Amino acid sequence: MNGVIEILSNTKLDYKQKRAALASFAENSLPYVSISEKAKKYMEDGIICNLNEGNAPYRPRYILPDYKKYFKNGSEYLNINKPSDMYDAVNALLIIYNYVPSITGYPVYLGNVDELLEPYCDTVSEKELENLLKMFLINIDRNFPDAFVHMNIGPRDTKVGRLILKLEENLKDAVPNLSLKCSKDTPDDFIKLAIKTSLETGKPYFINHDELVKVLGENYGIASCYNALKIGGGSFTLVRVNLKEVAKISKNYDDFIERVLPDVLSCQCEIINTRARFIVETAKFFETSFLSREGLIDISNFTSMAGIFGLYECVEILSGGLKMGFDEIADEMAENIVKRAYKVVKEKEGLYCYGYDGKIGFHAQSGIDSDIDVSAGVRIKAGCEPELFNQIRLEGKLQKYFDTGVSDIYIFDRTAKSNIEGVLTIIKGAFKNGIREMTINTSDSELIRITGYLVKRSDIEKYEKGEPLREGTVALGADSIKNCRILDRRVRGI
Repeated sequence: MNGVIEILSNTKLDYKQKRAALASFAENSLPYVSISEKAKKYMEDGIICNLNEGNAPYRPRYILPDYKKYFKNGSEYLNINKPSDMYDAVNALLIIYNYVPSITGYPVYLGNVDELLEPYCDTVSEKELENLLKMFLINIDRNFPDAFVHMNIGPRDTKVGRLILKLEENLKDAVPNLSLKCSKDTPDDFIKLAIKTSLETGKPYFINHDELVKVLGENYGIASCYNALKIGGGSFTLVRVNLKEVAKISKNYDDFIERVLPDVLSCQCEIINTRARFIVETAKFFETSFLSREGLIDISNFTSMAGIFGLYECVEILSGGLKMGFDEIADEMAENIVKRAYKVVKEKEGLYCYGYDGKIGFHAQSGIDSDIDVSAGVRIKAGCEPELFNQIRLEGKLQKYFDTGVSDIYIFDRTAKSNIEGVLTIIKGAFKNGIREMTINTSDSELIRITGYLVKRSDIEKYEKGEPLREGTVALGADSIKNCRILDRRVRGI
């Protein structure tokens, strides 16, 4: 019971954060889902990590409801009719968001909001539309204080999309996280508006829509940090492997590739499938969720995710000190490792992964606050980035293997704000080189991109003073800045 007292007396947590911590404490009072002794040992040694998902998962990690279907049919469970105007539409979204579960307790996917709301623009005046969208964004920030709450816009140019970008630039809130899907048909001036917003706020993400459509089809969304998943589905779980630690227990590169890595990944897939089985068969999530009963999600669209991170350090260890982005042999080794890991994961059965042909999704995990001296996903170590185009060239080669999310971060100095056209050229060039998801920011921005989420500098200062804050992600961001060298990322001029 000491753990309960510790939570109750924690002065850095507010009421809701304590309630969430108590729920986690209760879940973790149960034994971990049943896995082999070998898998358990890999977890104890920090080689496999389940991202603190809890011992007994009772809901999928990420859920992407089909909000389009919600608008078409309404909801009997929520007593919501099909929207008839912009007021109805905004109200309907704000209501359902409260009922979408996830690993964080908040909705990690808010929908392709501009496509959802655009048909109702003619039901209100221009002024009302802007006021309603401003209220909508503020409501989301205040009621869902979690930087993993993620909204999508694009790829079509819309009035609502443009207004959201304009409002976000002025509001400068960390929530919601935001992604712009960019296709070959997305107008340059729409993307440039997004670049202008992003250089002020660190959002939106820029998504290579044409590339992701080849992998997931048109019906996909970006959730939480930058997880690419099917709409009407989601991911049961995300379990990650620390490649740096795998390299440390390998005799050499060949031993790593042929023996150790496949063994660790097999255990990772075992853990993933055990957790998915628990959600479906023991917790009976799909039998109790109204989202499932009303067809807003369907198990046929779900998968699980196998993540990797620490590629940079892994290559350093196995190559005797060569650096990704600077040494051709290191770059080649990096791609071979990713290719090998992808192949092993895809050879395994993914239990209940019906949305991905029975396979587990492959993911570049972007790190958590407790990671020390190990780099996110397949990113180059912060502060050790090569010239911009060398980084893009390498990341483009690596990102093509990840079908459920991968990203890279590019920081510019203030000169970028006066050269939007130049930034557009960089983004288009990155997409041509195979980059699927990328984010940009400026070094003096109030909002800091931590891993995949944003945190305000001023909130971190308040947290360090011990002030309780609405956003639980501020604590994660503060520790990540200390442990993961977030502020050491290379700053580039244009």
